[in-house]
Amino acid sequence: MGCLNPLQWRNQVVRFLPRDDRRHGRDARGELPAVIEGAKRPSLPLPPGRGGGREWGDSGQALIETAVTLPVLIALFLGFLGAGVAAQGYVDLNTAVYVAAASNVTAPASDEPLAMQYANETFDHTLAHDTLLRKVGFDCPVPPSDYAAGGTVTCSGSAVLEFSMTPLSIAIPFDPKISARASATRSAHRSLPVP
Repeated sequence: MGCLNPLQWRNQVVRFLPRDDRRHGRDARGELPAVIEGAKRPSLPLPPGRGGGREWGDSGQALIETAVTLPVLIALFLGFLGAGVAAQGYVDLNTAVYVAAASNVTAPASDEPLAMQYANETFDHTLAHDTLLRKVGFDCPVPPSDYAAGGTVTCSGSAVLEFSMTPLSIAIPFDPKISARASATRSAHRSLPVP
């Protein structure tokens, strides 16, 4: 006998059941003939390759499927986790540069050393909140930046996202360098420092 589809198998099993063992809907609610009479239902034959009678080759199928699927799922999980860590690192770097540029313009007009001191301290302390970011550089160069009253200051900062400090280094074996840029405008009413 060849392989049977589920419908053929059911029809073949039903054909061999005794007529009185099938429920016809005439029993009272909750009563089954097998329960009332204490009779034992005949055991149904299992379809080939299912349940108790295993065939050669079936025993390792679940193990092989797990061995193929599990590494793929772990790689996807680590990839999504790495993307989340990278996005958070970029947001933290972008925030540090933005806050540093805003801090730069709070210094008195035309006092570039003091403005850069404010910006560097702010950048360093803000970046220190993310332990996976290592500072590479930060600057507010003079050609695009104007330190006079009403001038616009453009700052840029870069950092290395250190995946090597986390268990994610298994999936992401390199430490990417990320950078950000921000601008801020100094108040037109900022005066020179008082001597």
